[in-house]
Amino acid sequence: MKRTRWSASLTGMVLLCAVAFGQQSIQKPELPKNFQRLYTVRPWKEAGKYRNALRLESASGMTIPLWTYSLISQVDNQPYSGMIVGRAPSFHGHRTTAVATLMVPVIFTFADTGTVFDPTITDPCLGQTVVKVVSNSPIFQNVDYTMNGADIGSTQYIDAFQRAEFWTYVAGTPQHSLMGLSVLPAIQVTVPVQDGQTYTGGSCGPLGLMDIDWWDNLVQTTLIPSLAAEGVSTTNLPLFLFDSVVEYQGDPNNCCILGYHSAYAPNGILQTYAIGSFDTSGNFGGDVSVMSHEIAEWMNDPTTGNPTPAWGHIGQQPNCQNNFEVGDPLTGTLLPPVQLNGYTYHLQELAFFSWFYRQRPSIGAGGLYSDNGTFTSDAGPVCQ
Repeated sequence: MKRTRWSASLTGMVLLCAVAFGQQSIQKPELPKNFQRLYTVRPWKEAGKYRNALRLESASGMTIPLWTYSLISQVDNQPYSGMIVGRAPSFHGHRTTAVATLMVPVIFTFADTGTVFDPTITDPCLGQTVVKVVSNSPIFQNVDYTMNGADIGSTQYIDAFQRAEFWTYVAGTPQHSLMGLSVLPAIQVTVPVQDGQTYTGGSCGPLGLMDIDWWDNLVQTTLIPSLAAEGVSTTNLPLFLFDSVVEYQGDPNNCCILGYHSAYAPNGILQTYAIGSFDTSGNFGGDVSVMSHEIAEWMNDPTTGNPTPAWGHIGQQPNCQNNFEVGDPLTGTLLPPVQLNGYTYHLQELAFFSWFYRQRPSIGAGGLYSDNGTFTSDAGPVCQ
């Protein structure tokens, strides 16, 4: 089937409607001027109910590998505990833990215009497919990292961050938490008119907006169950990859969520998943910064319920927040560009465990509180 694509011209962006859709060109309004680059977590409301069961599920291999931490924060003298993907950094048997990551490219057709957003075909502005760029990125390929003066080693970015985050315990050890990538066949999803809109205004193409509640319900009730035949299960991470499609919360003006992660328990067993958009429209940029943000948050807060002393008034949070979401305090703050496989990648800087729990001194690399040294001290007093 011929697919809808966009091309740039001197007179602006021109919609090339596919013959298969039988539609004439439709020019949609530009995005609201106040749209923001945001991320979120879809809280698993029943996480507390399954807390004890999760330890047994992980130990028996029924779900992804998890370890539990407990501490008393120095900022409020309160106890905190949570679960992180991988193996405890303080455990004497340091070794590599691998989590199978099943990338699911999603081909969206937006019913309002018939526009198709397809990460599996060559993008005219990118010069290759989104799937290829992401697969070849530092998220899944090794790069040699030095963070805050510490030689972290050659590894995937999220693993490098987590090694740096717990550097006091893992320096000089073979401790790693790696993503074993497989790319599944693309799935096709049609976004109904009432649940999504196509917008112009980008320098290199359109942007699809869809309601996050509609999409997330589809993920849990239809997509993940239907992907069982492709190997998606509670023991791996399904990662849904979009090309220039983002979410809004309830109203298109409450936009834009570029990625999120969540969890639920079909049949009582933990299933985690993540969503990331790669922007080729020119509205956001940052290529795999979205993926680095969300996968790092999934690894550090897989059940979406790891509590922290409240922090805020920083990054994307103008108020207060009390969870262990390592990307949110530094949303929009990028590491120096990384050249890999002929592409220049942009990764987001991430906040350390010690920043959230106000550990003094920090157990992170260089005694700092983020992986590129932006945070030189912890999150400070409890946010109010």
